[in-house]
Amino acid sequence: MSTPPEWSDDGEVWIVDTGVFVACGREGNDKYAALRRLAVSREMRLLVPRRVYDELGGAPDGSTPQDVPIERAVEAGWVRVADEPDYTNGTVASVMDSVRSFVAESSNRAEDEIEKADTALAGVAVHCLERRGVSSVRVVTTDRDAGEGAVTALSAHGFSNRVVYEDGFELIEAIT
Repeated sequence: MSTPPEWSDDGEVWIVDTGVFVACGREGNDKYAALRRLAVSREMRLLVPRRVYDELGGAPDGSTPQDVPIERAVEAGWVRVADEPDYTNGTVASVMDSVRSFVAESSNRAEDEIEKADTALAGVAVHCLERRGVSSVRVVTTDRDAGEGAVTALSAHGFSNRVVYEDGFELIEAIT
């Protein structure tokens, strides 16, 4: 299987959440294979926040390393792991706080119960849109609140025409 070419600093980046990889299952699963084919054939740039990578990187007790598909995707080059967002960047901090508030309100939970990976999606998006010259980002998550929160927060900070939320379950269904 071929790997995508080196990434340039323009175009669209897909920022993918934990739930998408969990929903795809193991490397031999048809859903996982379909996601890999899509990414490679379209030369898509799939990026996972460091927090998402960390969530997916720890194999549960009793499993084998092959059960954790994210590592194979990174090794094959069709997924990359983002650096941690720069939390001292005011836009990053503000967007992440806005996402946390949005998810808390939408899900009727306390803000301190919101997963940090949910807000990291938007933090990485800011990093991409500000520093990498990326034209747009697509936030792909199975968590509707996190996806809608990211779009709402990023739009409020001047990125309204440069961010899209993609439902991870709908994407998987469409490609399999």
